[in-house]
Amino acid sequence: MVKQRLYGWIAGGIAAAGILLAGPFAESYPKNNIGSTHLKVYTAPGFYTFHTDVSLKKLRQIWLRMNFVAEAYQRRLHGIFGGAVTRKLPFFIFKNAHEYYADGGMPGSAGVFENNYTGQWLMAIGQGRLNHQIWHIIQHEGFHQFTFAFIHRFLPPWANEGTAEFFGEGLFTGSSFITGWIPPYREARIKYEIKHNKFKTIHAMREMSYSQWNDVLMGTNYDEAWSMIYFLAYANHGRYAVPFTQYLRLYRHGFDAETAWDRVFGDNDLAFQRLYVKYWMNLPPNATAELYARVQTQSLTNFLARAVTLKQRFYSAKHFFSAARDGSLKVYHFPNRLWLPPSLLNHALRESTYVGSWSIDSAAGLPKLICTMPDGTRLIGSFHISDQQPEDTRVKVIWPKSAAHADNALETVAQ
Repeated sequence: MVKQRLYGWIAGGIAAAGILLAGPFAESYPKNNIGSTHLKVYTAPGFYTFHTDVSLKKLRQIWLRMNFVAEAYQRRLHGIFGGAVTRKLPFFIFKNAHEYYADGGMPGSAGVFENNYTGQWLMAIGQGRLNHQIWHIIQHEGFHQFTFAFIHRFLPPWANEGTAEFFGEGLFTGSSFITGWIPPYREARIKYEIKHNKFKTIHAMREMSYSQWNDVLMGTNYDEAWSMIYFLAYANHGRYAVPFTQYLRLYRHGFDAETAWDRVFGDNDLAFQRLYVKYWMNLPPNATAELYARVQTQSLTNFLARAVTLKQRFYSAKHFFSAARDGSLKVYHFPNRLWLPPSLLNHALRESTYVGSWSIDSAAGLPKLICTMPDGTRLIGSFHISDQQPEDTRVKVIWPKSAAHADNALETVAQ
């Protein structure tokens, strides 16, 4: 029997991908899992049972976001394999890094998924500010936990880590979890790594075993696996998404990874490599700028909707942004169930400057928040109020009439 440990780590201030180690079995489960009492247990609605000593406000923030994230895991895995996770998953959150490490967290890591004969669990450090790096790790490791609970095994290494990275880069709006974002710095890094032959061949990547993967824990392997998942999901208008699903189903049903791949994609990895390289090298800079603007629009619209429900009115976007920045914006306070983390508002405010210019349209009743991107694309955030509660926050995208809108940048055709 072997122990599987998957963890995210931070080095030099940059969040690296989750890493999987496999070695001789050892009893490394959290002490809290077998009777330590310093962590309180919260059986909250949703997918998780929380064991934690963080504040209730921080726990509420993690609970809120991770249930949206877990719903995204569930939709994706159900679409591939059918079924569902029906039991709550254990999630240990420590406000003290020392206790996290003492209870089994990998030194230098901020989050880890572990399993052994006693069960499986997710662990994370909850101290300090939960920034994108930390969320990336938690969302990445959470995918490993959810997949293991879903199919009781791990996917092939490249698919397992690449898909975990896909969810790791997902973004939370307060009312949804949106995947598909490519950070501009990471897009540039992928292109650099391809151009300078830093990646393995597709064939070599696919054939890597977990022991080989773990022998040399390279960030480029995670970049390559992640970029392969994007290619399979989006390239040529999603042409390869269904075959990829078929590949995973064959693997789930007992085929080895190589046989499953050959049955679906054939054995011409050179042709696949050519398409993959062309796809990434042809992506425009900041390929998912529109998606990122949509995330910020929906996040800010969630706060606008709450303020309007609380009878606050705005004459302009400048008025709204001013109130949001100076603390006069009306919000629901913790522990009200409509409370949203202030950090979500602060982040959206910071990013709003970069994604476009803003206006508010109040002509038809409830105000709509509009982001106009530099290329003229308009993102219109709207909401409804029912029984004195905001609901149905959504964003509509309107492309400029002066130019035929190209397909989603991620669907760039690579023939």
